[in-house]
Amino acid sequence: MNLPPRTETVVVGGGQAGLAMSHYLAQAGREHIVLERRPTLGGGWQDRWDAFRLVSPNFTTSLPGYPYDGPDPDGFMPRDEMVSRVAGYADRVGAPVVRDAEVNRLSGRPGGGFRLNTNQGVIEADEVVVATGGFHVPKVPAIAEQLPAMAQTHSHDYRNVSSLPEGAVLIVGSGQSGVQIAEELVEAGREVYLSVGSAGRVPRRYRGRDIFRWLAAVATDGRNFGFEMPSVDRMPDPRLRLSGNPHLSGHHGGHETNLRRFAAEKG
Repeated sequence: MNLPPRTETVVVGGGQAGLAMSHYLAQAGREHIVLERRPTLGGGWQDRWDAFRLVSPNFTTSLPGYPYDGPDPDGFMPRDEMVSRVAGYADRVGAPVVRDAEVNRLSGRPGGGFRLNTNQGVIEADEVVVATGGFHVPKVPAIAEQLPAMAQTHSHDYRNVSSLPEGAVLIVGSGQSGVQIAEELVEAGREVYLSVGSAGRVPRRYRGRDIFRWLAAVATDGRNFGFEMPSVDRMPDPRLRLSGNPHLSGHHGGHETNLRRFAAEKG
């Protein structure tokens, strides 16, 4: 699909959020296009490492107009299956996607509306929906430049054990990526040190059900029992929205990661 000079609505980002928006715009009969900077669809899942698996069960991958109907709702998809699912969603909803279209600048027009400068030219629109997510630029603290000479790799760029040089590995950060990569390296026989942060932990399963089953139940039925998922404006501290996700893994059928047990068993 070629980039038109003008459309009613432009959706920036062709991951699951942008494609879901396209689905709703199409249902409303709204003229629109979706701009995706990559040559392939699949969203940011394409940036995950080779052995990555979802932390949330497969049933949570349901999308508007595209419910999960696979054979293993409580399993955990590997990276490539999730990429394929998101890419297939574009075909499922007939999303008008322009690929290889990177937005370099978004500005308002004097008479109203917006102008988007892309690597394929300029497009004007009455409305713009930004659906790019917030984790595409790796956050590397300034202190990294002051460390002694050593190989440094952000989890964004990590792909597999063999991509790292030989020797012990220090992993800074114990969010879900950190603990899963640590476990992968330990299982491969590497000497691993984990610098922990403030990420907490929850049980993988409670009363025989995955924790995400309980979270989904709170989201849909919590009000009937006097409890609702708090919105950002109702949190005791708005900074909590940036807190690290609790330790969980989708590997080996899904399990929780207890750092004390991890240290005792892995050494």
